[in-house]
Amino acid sequence: MATEPRHEAAFPLSSPIAAVILLVLSTACALWLPAAGPAAAATAAAPAGRAAPVRCELSAYVSDLYDIDPAKGRFSARLWIWTICPDRRADPLPKISFANADDPGTSEPNIIEQDGHVLDQVRVQSSFRQAWDVRDFPFDHHRIEAILTAPDDTDHFRFTVNNADAQTNPEIRPQGWRLTGFRLVSATKHYTTTYGDHSLKNGSTYDQVHIRMDLERSDPTIFWKLTIPLSLAVLIAVSTFLVSTRHEELETTARLEGIHNRLGVLGGGLFVVVLNMQQASDVVTSADGLTLIDRLHLTTLAFLLVAVAGTVLAWRWTSHGGSTTLAERISHRGAWCGLAAYVAACGALVLLAACR
Repeated sequence: MATEPRHEAAFPLSSPIAAVILLVLSTACALWLPAAGPAAAATAAAPAGRAAPVRCELSAYVSDLYDIDPAKGRFSARLWIWTICPDRRADPLPKISFANADDPGTSEPNIIEQDGHVLDQVRVQSSFRQAWDVRDFPFDHHRIEAILTAPDDTDHFRFTVNNADAQTNPEIRPQGWRLTGFRLVSATKHYTTTYGDHSLKNGSTYDQVHIRMDLERSDPTIFWKLTIPLSLAVLIAVSTFLVSTRHEELETTARLEGIHNRLGVLGGGLFVVVLNMQQASDVVTSADGLTLIDRLHLTTLAFLLVAVAGTVLAWRWTSHGGSTTLAERISHRGAWCGLAAYVAACGALVLLAACR
């Protein structure tokens, strides 16, 4: 019986060509799988169906700055804010909030569609709450802020600040102040509450923009008004120690009367310093400890109290038969040394506050 011829395989597995093909395929798999592994793992780790947050560019222009009142913890400003978003639905300005504004008044939005984006402009005017540190008055520097918070959490919305277009009105002249710096700063604010959004597990985080302005005082006149009484009290106190009676023929009773008069002058100086300190506290209001003005007053009080103690010791020395000449010599040297120490201490306090 005739048999049909058998067809051999084109490339038998035992042939050299098949071995080469298997080697190439195994090498390609070995190189591809490690590279694909991290990408596959990252894809698996990313939440399914979650889109990237919408981003809008934000910038600002400060047109006016006024009613700066550190005593009340307030300042007022008028500013323009604008955003550039991919579409009108992403525009945050209608729902944006001001974290530290009292009662912001906003104008009607001015919406312009251009170059495939939506520009929204709005004017805001309000007073803003601000923490003030006036311990270095009148050499204090302050950074005040208007804080804007996005309407949606960072999973859905983010700000992109544009400092290149942010400016201040060059004609801004707040009374008693000088504007020294301005910029926009992006930040985030985390809240432990989810505001009812059950998809959030660890609270919620919102994007913020801080409109920062740096201020320093421009008029030091008030400093001299508050400190000149201190200088006069010290100079008058020193002058009472420099009056010499050792070349005059005075009885002990007369010399003791002169010391009593010195005590009266020093007591008047203490009264003036205490009264001036109370008036200064009405001008410089601070809840953060002692201010520079407080330290200068306390230094002056310490000087006058030491002068009182020296006068009492001189009186006791003279009344018990001590040498009047020696008492006056010690009083003169003590007055000059005390004045030098007072000037050095006050100068150091002022220099430290000015350079801080």
